[in-house]
Amino acid sequence: MPAAKPPGPGESPRAARGLRAVRVSRALRDPEAGRARAVVVGVHRRVCHLGRESGRWVILSAPDVPLAPNGVAIEITPAGTIAEAGFRVGQTVALGPGALADGGDVDWLVSLAGAASWEPRPRVRPVPPGELDRRLSVTRAAALADGACESFLPLLWATGADPFLTGAARMASEPARGLGVAAAGGDVRSVAGAASRLAGLGPGLTPSGDDFLAGFAAAWTLVGASLGFDGAERRRVTHALVSGARAGASPLGRVWLEHAVRGELPEPMTRFAAALFAAEARDLGPAVRAMLAVGASSGTDWTVGFLLGAAALADSRTGARRR
Repeated sequence: MPAAKPPGPGESPRAARGLRAVRVSRALRDPEAGRARAVVVGVHRRVCHLGRESGRWVILSAPDVPLAPNGVAIEITPAGTIAEAGFRVGQTVALGPGALADGGDVDWLVSLAGAASWEPRPRVRPVPPGELDRRLSVTRAAALADGACESFLPLLWATGADPFLTGAARMASEPARGLGVAAAGGDVRSVAGAASRLAGLGPGLTPSGDDFLAGFAAAWTLVGASLGFDGAERRRVTHALVSGARAGASPLGRVWLEHAVRGELPEPMTRFAAALFAAEARDLGPAVRAMLAVGASSGTDWTVGFLLGAAALADSRTGARRR
């Protein structure tokens, strides 16, 4: 991450511009978030990406944008955009609980004081296996009906030999299948190997492979907890997944994968999980469709990973009964 350029001889330190956060993910309510500087690495219409010295990213967004697990919503005019607010690649940002009088030579000070905290980890309730299988079938049907075509969606029905598999989905078919088999069998070395082949696969800021792996990890964390699977065994699998993906994943994909292992999800995914694990799954269909609408294909790829991760958990349960 580039360091801020100090003022030259006779120059005064530039005045930082201040903004107020209106919502912040609970995952960012930590000492590092209050102290670390960050650099703007990407500016989009309603979102700005910050790279921190730790290697972890923060996403600043307009108030109407659903929060990411590493997200902060800032107060800008309703019709304004992040770029119009003045954010530019290379600028420095400090996030803090107050006005940060000691902010130093940075371009932006974002105050977290008074911002509402949002919980990125949905509540997980025990759901009987048969009922959970039914709800996952509803999720799969909605994904097949409304998922993005240019995505990993064909992995829900196709095999590597399927002539209709093209592009990234064709390249992902074998390692995705291998990941499910390895995870179900507790083969962490093969889990890491399959994850390394999927990480970074496909175009975009978060490639399809990264989104798929985050969904797979989220299933092992959340569905596994709902079904009462051994936590240590699940963590062995998810830690191997992160380890294997680390080198090839995009910076943002890597951060979201690490959050997923802790059960921390983007806001549309938390609403889906809340419906999936609710006492009565009355809002499941709309929640799935909202999740599928995330990005060009990110929501679909994440959903495919989640469904195949849940299927691998079911296979591990069957294998445990056979043994």
